[in-house]
Amino acid sequence: MRKLFEQMRTRLESFLGQRRNLLLVVSAGPAEYLPLVSTIDGIEQGGSADAFWLFLDPFDNPPQYAKAVVASFRTRYTVLAVELQKAGLSVPSDLPATLLDERRPPVDRLRELFLFARDLIDDLEATRLVVGLLPSKIAAPLPYAQLIMALATHETPVPWCHHMRFIAREEAQQALLTEHARAMVRTEFYAPNLGQDAVQASLEDEANDASLPLPQRMQSLLLLAGMDLAYQRLPAAMEKYKLLADYHQVIGPPPLHALALNGMGEVWDRAGNEKEAQRHFEMALVPALTSKNPPALINITLNLANLHRTHERWQMAFDHYNAVSALAKATCSAMLQLRCLEQMGFCRYKLGDHTGAWAQWNAGVVLARGVESREDLLDCLERIRNLFKELGMTDRRKQVEPEVEALKRQGVRSYPA
Repeated sequence: MRKLFEQMRTRLESFLGQRRNLLLVVSAGPAEYLPLVSTIDGIEQGGSADAFWLFLDPFDNPPQYAKAVVASFRTRYTVLAVELQKAGLSVPSDLPATLLDERRPPVDRLRELFLFARDLIDDLEATRLVVGLLPSKIAAPLPYAQLIMALATHETPVPWCHHMRFIAREEAQQALLTEHARAMVRTEFYAPNLGQDAVQASLEDEANDASLPLPQRMQSLLLLAGMDLAYQRLPAAMEKYKLLADYHQVIGPPPLHALALNGMGEVWDRAGNEKEAQRHFEMALVPALTSKNPPALINITLNLANLHRTHERWQMAFDHYNAVSALAKATCSAMLQLRCLEQMGFCRYKLGDHTGAWAQWNAGVVLARGVESREDLLDCLERIRNLFKELGMTDRRKQVEPEVEALKRQGVRSYPA
């Protein structure tokens, strides 16, 4: 898989290194999107002389997108301006009023924004402005394509976008910019393939490449085992995890030994062998605890919690969810902590401890409000409402009901039970 990423980086650096074309259109579906963003970020962090401004805001329509891009730029610029002023440069503390005027045409606002960003560069011969228009979601492909084409339109010999480069994402399934390639001058097109077949073929090549370092080959084997598990190829997954467990038990490191044993447990779990699943999860805890590795500990302990919950061992499930909750708190993972609080309340409820169940779900309500997670808030409030209903506590139920219904009217959905 590393080779696929290297190929993507080489292609992007080739575009940035050339001096003729202005725009690179990248057709990127869900499999390619995050690697694309990560690769561009890696180029920036890797010592590139260019100045990068990446915008990941979703696209609904041109006015909304222009507003979102300006807002994202403004957030970063207010911090940058302070640093530039400390360095003795005369730059405004905020964006010009014309950029903040939402009544202006979106293309005009974006062009002026990028010109403003270019003016922050001291030496345009050494540093170019690289703009990444990389929306995480494109709800309206046609208006988006029209906006990108309008932005890229320029006159020669002195274009408005002199010393700039643009990288624009389009959805691979609705590649309207690529379809209009002939109408777009000074534009390159790139369609990386990180789909399942391409990734698996690359990983297999790396795992079987005797010229590569053995740790790198084992890393590829671990990813292949995960793919086998995801696609229910259980014998193949077990074979790979077993090889990985044997290797890392001798060579290390302990966290990878733990993950390999955990993978074997997950295979047994999918195969319906509860006893072997539990045994391998518990075996995996030993190297995870030895290495004090939080990600491995969270993954393994959560698997044990879910296994005990599935088989209605409520106290053991509660104890493991409680352990995961503590790890989540230590690693500042509020979302994981919220899911644990909800499950801990459910275990208390099944144990007949209604007061304890309410305490866990109420803690979830407080945390969900604090991190503004409306889905988790609704989930815990519904649990509490149903508990009050079951216990015949009508007045308490009526106190909770209005907020539950208000969240539902806003389109919020709770998680499946």
